Amino acid sequence: MSAIKTKDIRSALLKKGFRSDNRHHEYFWLYVGERKTGVMTRLSHGRSEYGEDLLAKVKQQLGVTKQQLHDLVDCPMNREAYVAHLVESGRIKTD
Repeated sequence: MSAIKTKDIRSALLKKGFRSDNRHHEYFWLYVGERKTGVMTRLSHGRSEYGEDLLAKVKQQLGVTKQQLHDLVDCPMNREAYVAHLVESGRIKTD
C-alpha cells in the first residue's frame, strides 16, 4: 500500500459523513443522519502522509480492506456504499 497524504484522508472522511473532534489528535466519528456511530479513526496533526503501518490501523478502525481504503479516499466508494458495507459487515445499524 502506498502512502496517502493526510489532507486527502481528512477530506475524504469529511465528505463521507465523518465529523471532526479536534484534540491533541484529530478524531473522526462517522455520523449516519444525526446519530454518531462507533466507527472512528484519528489523524495526527504532525503527519503530512500516512505510510503502510498507520494506514493499516486506519483501515482496521474504519472496517475496510486496503483496496476499500484507497477507494474511500480516491472516491470510487461513495458514502452510501461505505455505509452499506458497514451495515452488511455488522459494524453499524441504521435503524
